[in-house]
Amino acid sequence: MKAIVLAGGYGSRVMPMTHYVPKPMLPVAGRPVIDYAVSRLVAAGITDITFALGYKPEQIEAHVAGYADIRPTFVREDAPLGTAGSVRRALGDGDEFVVLSADTVCNADLRRLVSSFRESGGTAAMEVTTVPDLAAYGAVEEHRGFVTGLREKDAALSHRAGVANAGAYVLSRRALELIPEGVPFDFARDLFPLLLSRGETVAACELRGYWKDVGSIGDYYRANFDVLRMPFPRARHARRLTEHYAGDSLVMGTAVVSGRIRRCIVCEGARVTSHASLEDCIVLPGELVERRASGEIIGGAFVLDPRTGNANLLNLRNSSKFFRLFA
Repeated sequence: MKAIVLAGGYGSRVMPMTHYVPKPMLPVAGRPVIDYAVSRLVAAGITDITFALGYKPEQIEAHVAGYADIRPTFVREDAPLGTAGSVRRALGDGDEFVVLSADTVCNADLRRLVSSFRESGGTAAMEVTTVPDLAAYGAVEEHRGFVTGLREKDAALSHRAGVANAGAYVLSRRALELIPEGVPFDFARDLFPLLLSRGETVAACELRGYWKDVGSIGDYYRANFDVLRMPFPRARHARRLTEHYAGDSLVMGTAVVSGRIRRCIVCEGARVTSHASLEDCIVLPGELVERRASGEIIGGAFVLDPRTGNANLLNLRNSSKFFRLFA
């Protein structure tokens, strides 16, 4: 079985963090978020992985080249083709494919999804999870372990809990070849409704584990701290990121902390001076902090309030140091 990782998104909802870096390279608990997708695949024994790239592909290619346990290939797209369109462009040889998003943090065992696919007849399987607010995800209608319908993101679903598409799939080559080439096409909006209209079965596999789409500033902030409380698989990488705990805070290897920190994550190359006092903060790579702060995402050119998503922009050019640390 082979895998295709969708890593081409721009990440407009988490700007300005993605001004110089693609969203899959944003650090979550000190590791680029793409690590979580690759680690899930390696833990399931899937090592032949194609990466579908769009925005700033060279950064992702440089990082992925350092993985010790995978055989990567890269496909760049010149214009957005949607989630399914990107997979169609990246489709190589093989009969069965796992498709994952590179900007989702999850520790669920992918072997359950593969088993659901094969036990259902081998057309398609979708990982699903229960969320408290369907408006941000859209709804999946299911019955006895099979998808019966999908509803796109809709304000009418606001504050309604229910079953959502978790963005991980196993699909047969026959299903993927229904995607038209070279035109925008989406899994939830186009391919799965097409499969259902043709009478094909789409298995619904309940996700067992942690899952968070880091598509908003608030979810990105929460995912960083959630990861510290639970186990996640780790794929081997040539650039070994070391870490240690300073009380209740995570400090990555080359970070230097002289000030007071409580419940913080201090990323590679950051410095927290003796004048600083931080609580519940994420200090992004390369940042120098010399002040008091609470509940912020602190970057080289901006400060983000994860509760509102508001950004206090400083000198954006200074943030180039942020990205050299993950190249």
